[in-house]
Amino acid sequence: MAFRYGLLFIPYVLAALLNQSPSASYLAAWSGSFWILYLTLSGSIKPLPGGRSLARQLFRPIGLTQLMFAGYTAITSIFYFLDLNGYFYLSHNPFSAGSLQQLALTAEAQRYYVLAHAAFATGVLLAMDYRRSGEWTLQVRLSRPWLLLYLAGGLFVGAQALNVVPGLGQVQMRLKMLTFVASVLSLAVSIVQGRKTLIAANGVVYGINLVGAFLSGWKSEVLVAFILLFMFLYPAYKRAITIVAPAVLVLLLAILPTYAGVFRSLNWQGSVQAEEAAQVAFDRVTSGEASLAKSNWAFMTGRLSEIKMFTTYIDHVPDERPYYQFELVEHGLIGIVPRVVWPGKPNMEKLASHRVYAAGVVREGMRVSAKPKFVVDAYLSGGAIGVFLGFILYGLMASWASRLAERWFGGYLLGSGLVYTALFKVFWLSNTFEFFFNTVFWSFMVMGTLFVGGRMTGFLVRESEEEKVPA
Repeated sequence: MAFRYGLLFIPYVLAALLNQSPSASYLAAWSGSFWILYLTLSGSIKPLPGGRSLARQLFRPIGLTQLMFAGYTAITSIFYFLDLNGYFYLSHNPFSAGSLQQLALTAEAQRYYVLAHAAFATGVLLAMDYRRSGEWTLQVRLSRPWLLLYLAGGLFVGAQALNVVPGLGQVQMRLKMLTFVASVLSLAVSIVQGRKTLIAANGVVYGINLVGAFLSGWKSEVLVAFILLFMFLYPAYKRAITIVAPAVLVLLLAILPTYAGVFRSLNWQGSVQAEEAAQVAFDRVTSGEASLAKSNWAFMTGRLSEIKMFTTYIDHVPDERPYYQFELVEHGLIGIVPRVVWPGKPNMEKLASHRVYAAGVVREGMRVSAKPKFVVDAYLSGGAIGVFLGFILYGLMASWASRLAERWFGGYLLGSGLVYTALFKVFWLSNTFEFFFNTVFWSFMVMGTLFVGGRMTGFLVRESEEEKVPA
């Protein structure tokens, strides 16, 4: 069994052996993530739980979490690599290629990415045990779509009620995410079951959420709304989703960078109302007034992947500054403490920004968010060893969260599909230590509180205690 887990680290070892040839080393590391995905998703390292197909357990960490993490962290860096080699889409200009030093730093960063991916997958697989899934079930006499719709409504009311209580912003954010995921899941189940009334009701809710996502100016919120719906529908409509989902996501990735850029310049940095800013942004995208090709390439090479920023940190640590060791972990633990309990708590945004400025990623005072992700902080803490240990823990935590969610909330659909997906979305793209530990800790707290509340009110009962009710 240990030998099988070792197969996950072959790409990192191979890329390290090729370090004298930066392009070959980068490509070995980059393609290695596909090797890791194949080994884990096929069940070659450890059989998928219950012998079920991947389509029936996409929302467990081995599925969507890994796909999002690997895609954003390791795979999308290919666009920056092409740009560094003088490419603009398919056209090539060798005179615009980057330096050999920058190429070597990029290859090194990609090696840490594939090491992180291998360690994350190892952690997920080590703790992947769902034999107690569904130990507690919901004692309700409602069909699944109605149950999810009522849950969405109740959680929304609960989130709004917390507006009057200071210091509960973390809880409120998680309840809002639970509301959103429950409404999307209710829509998906309604579509699968052909419930026309529920499809109409959930469609209105989904539309409102989608409009809100566009008016927020955040590209990720729009993408998440579509990704979740596609993933929930995939098991029932594999062929249709396989065709439609990539086309829709490519279209969104084509228009969102330009749309978001225009929207933010008008609404975030100006005084234009969100609705008007959105209309102007859409007009510029559809009229051709804005250069979609240039803005999209800039997005794919500079924002879709954060490898360029990672290379700056690698160039700074440990040559100009020693590894942080446990300093960043201490920051993460400080971040867990609510400010209402510790009024003198340091400003976590400033703590995270110190190393951004020290490495020269951005200049102090610039209105740009460049906080490092988990993989960067793991590297800054201890190099390759920090990345390996950090992502073993990362994968273990993801599996533990999913297992508890399924054990406490009735199995896969409500456990991993709703609770884990909503509360632990941070595992998709990660975050800097100061905010990652905080998010994970309070997500566990909210999940535990919901479980205790369900037990006390009688809505959650052990499976052996429940009188079977119609689904």
